[in-house]
Amino acid sequence: MREMREIAPHDRTPREWPPCGMDSRCARPPDGPSPRRLRRRGGWRRTWPLLALAALLSLSSCGEGGMIVSHGARGADQGPEPLVIWLWPGSGYEPLISRYNEEHDDVQVEIVRFDSQDLHANLQTAFAAGYGAPDAVMIDLSYMERFKRFPSYFHNLRELASEPLDGRYLDWNWRQAASPDGSFVYALPASIGPMTMLFRVSLYGQAGLPLDRGELADSLPDWDSFLRSGVVLRTRTGKPMIDNIVTLYRAILGQAEVQYFDAGTGAFIGDVSPAVREAWDYAVSAKVNGLSAGLQTGSTEWAVGMEQGHFATLLAPAWMLSYVTENSPGAIRQWNMTRLPGGAANWGGWFFAIPRESRQPDAAWKLIRWLTDDERQLELFREQNIFPSLAALYDNSDVTSKRDGFFMGAPVGRLLSEAAHAIRPVYAGAGQPLVEDIMESALQKVENGLLSGDLAWEDAMRQIREALDKQ
Repeated sequence: MREMREIAPHDRTPREWPPCGMDSRCARPPDGPSPRRLRRRGGWRRTWPLLALAALLSLSSCGEGGMIVSHGARGADQGPEPLVIWLWPGSGYEPLISRYNEEHDDVQVEIVRFDSQDLHANLQTAFAAGYGAPDAVMIDLSYMERFKRFPSYFHNLRELASEPLDGRYLDWNWRQAASPDGSFVYALPASIGPMTMLFRVSLYGQAGLPLDRGELADSLPDWDSFLRSGVVLRTRTGKPMIDNIVTLYRAILGQAEVQYFDAGTGAFIGDVSPAVREAWDYAVSAKVNGLSAGLQTGSTEWAVGMEQGHFATLLAPAWMLSYVTENSPGAIRQWNMTRLPGGAANWGGWFFAIPRESRQPDAAWKLIRWLTDDERQLELFREQNIFPSLAALYDNSDVTSKRDGFFMGAPVGRLLSEAAHAIRPVYAGAGQPLVEDIMESALQKVENGLLSGDLAWEDAMRQIREALDKQ
């Protein structure tokens, strides 16, 4: 049996945030990134330019720390050509792929890992260069529309599948993976990120807020009631309600069907979208009223804040839960869980695609089909809270019965399943990562007291228009 060969240019000891992905965009502190921080899907206000081909080629000569850019000819004594898959750190698939190699003597899967922003940029660079793309690749939800502009660079998974793919996923998730008429399937949905609300029991108790999960959810039907409760909590405990305003903005905007782009034309409409402005105003109001701790999601300070109760509420997608348990162990049984105010929202998710360049599309299909089948998705949820993309699993007892002692025995599976069923379809345009970066960077300026909400909004709209005009 062959051992898995792993090329990991960004290996780290602490658990890495999936981008999302497991989308994983969060606010940067003014003095730079913390030692342990959330890896963003798109980078700091990057306009996603093509990387220089010379840089791409240089990576191929970096040995263990570089990227495989060519699947060149192999000698007869080297066995079959390896199957190369690109992942981002912390994706959770490495142990599964190791097992896949052990169970399949006829294939050797090699992992190449990049930070999410580099993975997507390098994939487009490989497409432009005409070589260097892997056999299989993870693609973050926010990048799907951008890559769907280039169908000639992907295998149509409908042609590789031996069984129907339609009807297995939530409709909005399937639309993200396929062409409008469904004839071309770019990628298999692998995970989504339904959100819940974690609340610090001691702080909510001191504030006189309900501690029963159901009663608390009923008392917070919308974001107005959430912010009012935040004022009460701050007054009675001296603690802020939330970790930062970017997370609040994401949660509120995630509940809207129309966000930054028009689904029919693809045009940017964020400057006139009521939902975008409403989410922005709520976030700014939280800052103005002293309800935010201003802690960067995923930073060391944030993890300490989770343990020591420096803030009272975390609006968390499924994939974030394991990061909390692993990086804030002192927070055990300090936080409970209930549903999100205002309705369901999704933060993050990803897909697996097969680039057209792959010389082993059938083998690549077998791999990604195996990685995303029922058994693997249930295993990833049980062990890492990576929520399934397969809709039939939302009513599976292995999902609905899951409770987590870390969060005081909260019915994690039921809450996430209910949220997943209720998520509204959202169109993420081709410029989604760019717009999200600019908007969240602008909110960070508000958080840090550098700009007022109105000035930051105007600056963000100007930057977005200029950046989109250059694309």
